[in-house]
Amino acid sequence: YKRQCEKNAKLAIDMALGRGGDQAVVKTKDDYEFFGGVSKSVETTTKVKSRMVATALTELIQGCDALFVMGHRYPDFDAMGAAIGVVRIAQSLNKNAYIVTNRATSMAKPLIEEADREGFSEFIISRDKAEQMMSQNKKNLLVVVDTHIKNFVEDVDLLDKARMVVVIDHHRKAVDYINNSVIFFHDPSASSASEMVAELCEYIPAMTQLGSFAADALMAGIMLDTKNFILRAGAKTFSAASYLKSQGAETVRVKTLFSNDIENYHIRNRIISGAKKYHNCVIAVNSEDSSEIRMISAQAADELLNISGVDASFVIFKNGDTVCASARSLGKVNVQVIMEMLGGGGHQTMAATQRKDMGIEDLTAEIMRSIDRYNENNKPRNEA
Repeated sequence: YKRQCEKNAKLAIDMALGRGGDQAVVKTKDDYEFFGGVSKSVETTTKVKSRMVATALTELIQGCDALFVMGHRYPDFDAMGAAIGVVRIAQSLNKNAYIVTNRATSMAKPLIEEADREGFSEFIISRDKAEQMMSQNKKNLLVVVDTHIKNFVEDVDLLDKARMVVVIDHHRKAVDYINNSVIFFHDPSASSASEMVAELCEYIPAMTQLGSFAADALMAGIMLDTKNFILRAGAKTFSAASYLKSQGAETVRVKTLFSNDIENYHIRNRIISGAKKYHNCVIAVNSEDSSEIRMISAQAADELLNISGVDASFVIFKNGDTVCASARSLGKVNVQVIMEMLGGGGHQTMAATQRKDMGIEDLTAEIMRSIDRYNENNKPRNEA
């Protein structure tokens, strides 16, 4: 029992530091609860650490026979941009790397289509093909980007089969993180996984030229997660953006990747028009039927933050037999904490959850209760 308590205490410390520090972690009967440390973000990862990670990653890539990269399920521009950056690192070391994703469910389809036009199509493969290739190459390496939670990755089976695993992520550390990685490059103060990969690219000696497409992809990831350099954009974010500009990134080209067709634009506007205020938040329900429902809902959540007096937005939608919610904030409200109450997660200003055990009305009610609980727990001391 004493050994288990020591193990739990060490895990709690690791999670507290991985979530930005300045907080307490309490082990309950079935879970962990976090107190404090939700309102500020400090740039904790130094350039020395980035150089060390770049050196170690170089050695691992050079020593493997097959390299695979994957992000979280329903990968967005940050996950896909970071993955493309890792592919370019491998190519600079004369190794091929393959991005494992489901094209049909990706939220970064415009970037994938651009990758096809740029000759990257052969490096974007399905999960079945990746598992087949991995079984044929015992000396393989898997790089996971933009998530560190085992059950959130694109293919859990591929993760289990990988001989060596590297994790590159910026989200606050969760309890069920990937604990068997040879490199766990984690920086909750970074704006995005793309920022972290861009910084690694700078310290790869063989990376003489990143290329304009890869630079655009990484810039798209940064722009998505910072909402065009408005949120969580620190000094390192602008340093990474400066490096990408020097490598050929063009913000006008990147902006076109986020464009919508006219039908999606109309759907997004209908979601926004049906939104309702709840305390300092706004909640909307997307009842539209669209193959791009995830992307449209996320964009609507971003747009709802433009309403005066709104600190956080929530868009609820149904995708197959799953009811989902996209949450966004400008930093004053930590939507990750609210989504964690509902079994989800994410980042302070960008989070989500998925539930198969409730309908849209039930999830809406649960979000309202979670907002109430969050506001109660974060009252100013003179009001408590």
